[in-house]
Amino acid sequence: MRVAFIGTRGVPASYSGFETCVEEVGRRMVARGHEVVVFCRSNHYSEHRPTYLGMQLRYVPSIRQKHLETLSHTALSALRLHRSTAIVCMGVGNAPVVRYLELRGRRGVFNVDGADWQREKWGRFASWYLRTCEGLAARGESVVVADAEAVQRYYKQAYDRDSELVRYGADPPKDQGTEALSKFGLEPGGYLLFVGRMVPENAPHDFLDGVRLAGVAAPPVVVGDASYAEEYKRSLRTAAPADAVFTGYQFGPAYQQLTAHAGLFVLAATVGGTHPVLVEQMAAGNTILARDTDSNREVADDAALYWRTPGELGALLREVWPDHERRLRLGQCAQERARELYDWDQVTTRYIDLCERSLG
Repeated sequence: MRVAFIGTRGVPASYSGFETCVEEVGRRMVARGHEVVVFCRSNHYSEHRPTYLGMQLRYVPSIRQKHLETLSHTALSALRLHRSTAIVCMGVGNAPVVRYLELRGRRGVFNVDGADWQREKWGRFASWYLRTCEGLAARGESVVVADAEAVQRYYKQAYDRDSELVRYGADPPKDQGTEALSKFGLEPGGYLLFVGRMVPENAPHDFLDGVRLAGVAAPPVVVGDASYAEEYKRSLRTAAPADAVFTGYQFGPAYQQLTAHAGLFVLAATVGGTHPVLVEQMAAGNTILARDTDSNREVADDAALYWRTPGELGALLREVWPDHERRLRLGQCAQERARELYDWDQVTTRYIDLCERSLG
């Protein structure tokens, strides 16, 4: 079977959970004998390699504007699809392209993620557009994929649309080195970790506020960056505790090392279904303090501790940080849950089945 992934920045993964999913699933599809093509944003990569981990890469331009970059790239990618290809599209904002393909007799596998229109970074028009895209996806003919039961329930209640549950996967960090820690002046087990794009809905401001209120002797480390968010990033740096470390985007070995040696991980995001970073931190065996949402509780259950406000986060940090044995137990529980429920091989099997169904 020939499978094409559209709607993401491409691989190697260097942006978000969608790209990681494409990389992990795509390379496993190749290992099982399938032909995989990934459409990449030409302006996102300085090196345009023809293949990666057995996947064929196609580089397509995009309009460099906040509201048009993703949709324009996906539309241009769709024009280059081979007729007999199974299509996997990521991101509900690409619904007009998926609908165009449906009108031409193509049925894809459409991962809609969470309620993207609720993200604070969008203005009124963008929120309306993304909410409209949800309706297009719900009324469409493609296979709709939800990454969490909470997203499934949302689409059923809001649109009476059934969807397929396909969770994300995660592996324990392969690189246990400390070079990345040395670069940023960090000690193994001695820092509090946040990972995510530096945008309001991921709430790094709540993470930093909680650490400030906790007053624990551990630096907060923010791994991530963001395009089109310079003012927000400046405000974070201005209000951050004096010992805060901002690493920018980190991928591959550096991200694995920062994950492997974190003393504790905080998930502050306010919107979305399953957060891939949460599953990754569970697989690493880290202690997790997660924002109290239905989807986060679905993913981590009793393998994490939950908070709603920076004040609650600060209180949890004061309680948990000094208790090494408790943190160790929580990390072991999280790792076991990740091993049981979030396996990339199982995720790959699900996507292959859905691709075959879409072609049928």
